[in-house]
Amino acid sequence: MWTLKPAALGAFVLLLNLSACGDLKQSFEDTQRASAALKSELGLDAGVSFRTVNGHTSVSVRLATPPPGDAATAKRKITDVISRTFHTKVEHVELTF
Repeated sequence: MWTLKPAALGAFVLLLNLSACGDLKQSFEDTQRASAALKSELGLDAGVSFRTVNGHTSVSVRLATPPPGDAATAKRKITDVISRTFHTKVEHVELTF
């Protein structure tokens, strides 16, 4: 039977945490890019946040004011912008005013 040395186990855990940190940094950059894209493409001032659980990413968009026109069309346009700007697959977009 083989055993894992504590130093090797510690190195493995550190490496695993560093790889997850890169994904987290990428997601923060994606939120900033999405906010800028919503402002430039649709003229909407929005706060964008994300949540990833077990590899499933959902994005929450909070608008300062309700979008002009039809709400369904606005949600579709916002979802399209979010899907294009995030590198990970976004499974759900929540829109609040």
